[in-house]
Amino acid sequence: MRMVFVRFVLAVACAAVAGPAVTARQLGSRTADDWIKVLESPERTSTLGIDHIIETLHLKSGDTVADIGAGTGIFSLPLARAVAPAGKVYAVDVDPRLVEYIRTRAAVDKVANVQAVLGEFTDPKLPGQIDLGYFHDVLHHIANRPAYLAKLASYLKPGGRIAVVEMGPLKGSHRDDPTLQVSKAQLKGWMTSLGFTAQQELDLPGDRWMAVYGRK
Repeated sequence: MRMVFVRFVLAVACAAVAGPAVTARQLGSRTADDWIKVLESPERTSTLGIDHIIETLHLKSGDTVADIGAGTGIFSLPLARAVAPAGKVYAVDVDPRLVEYIRTRAAVDKVANVQAVLGEFTDPKLPGQIDLGYFHDVLHHIANRPAYLAKLASYLKPGGRIAVVEMGPLKGSHRDDPTLQVSKAQLKGWMTSLGFTAQQELDLPGDRWMAVYGRK
């Protein structure tokens, strides 16, 4: 559940406030168990290009990364290995079952520098400052994207970055629902208003794109 990893789940902690309609939309009408099956399927994981994306982010030992909408930890664990031994990854999700899943998976795989974090709908509730906030196929499921990006930016260290991976609006699974799409232009507008500039932009396989922003 990339919060839920691919279907942003940041609604559980605020379900009573957000209401059932919003909650269902954020959850994508699937249970945590369903999302685990989807997100862990070899057909999906083989197409993500995880190693390539992480290499492109130019992480170093000692960096702290927030994997927003970590879901099952598909990216969290490789990110943690990339910043080891001195760095750490906050694997953020709002479904307690997924948070526990990540915690168990990290222990089984002996990746000690992953800290699973139970986030909220409007706040990732990070326990510390970060060098990088990372969204993979998640931002389009956040109801108030500018506000959430602003909140995440408040956790950034000086020189910190925010990286977003999204699907092309006309090619993804939500191509018929503009409310669940994020374009490069939209992201640029939100980030520019927060005082960020684009540092990297690249196209990824499967009609995905990634943009990395840093402070001006």
